[in-house]
Amino acid sequence: MRRALLLVVFALAGCGYHFAGEKIGLPDDIHSLSVGTIVNRSREYGLEKTLAFTMEREIHERGHFRMTEDPADGDAVLTGTIRDLRLQPVAFDANDQAVEYEIKIVLEFILTRRSDGHVLWRVSALQETDEYSANARVVVTSSSQFQRGTLNAADLQNPQFTHIQLAETERANAITRALNQAVRDAYNQMVENF
Repeated sequence: MRRALLLVVFALAGCGYHFAGEKIGLPDDIHSLSVGTIVNRSREYGLEKTLAFTMEREIHERGHFRMTEDPADGDAVLTGTIRDLRLQPVAFDANDQAVEYEIKIVLEFILTRRSDGHVLWRVSALQETDEYSANARVVVTSSSQFQRGTLNAADLQNPQFTHIQLAETERANAITRALNQAVRDAYNQMVENF
């Protein structure tokens, strides 16, 4: 019985299979990470800050590495580029007005060992998509809540809010979902070779 169990363990190790959450993709001398410069080539203002925060949160929550806030302190520094963020209508109503959009985000990440500048990991065209519903029959208002981009479920009953506000909120939520998924995918590729 013991012999059979050992054979299974060796077979699993030999085929490259491993469980999610194992740290196998980075060298043993990497114990801490930091997030460096994120370049934003999209037209979405401030998206680089959101991406940097999302990556820092992912590193911290996974717990494999100590997260350092200063890029000069980590064993390795993760930098990135938001190469593109595009919206594309994917569904239309009877009047040929878009009622559903797809968001596609393209990212690049590079993880560099701080001590010698060696590139430990790179992904050049990580893509993530998400969709959101919108109603194209809109009336733009100038409410402060619309300008801040915040909208709660209770606000939906307020007649001053318009379909464009709902669409903007859904768009912002779709971008957040796409960034979260892209960061999870990048982390899995970087650390776990998934």
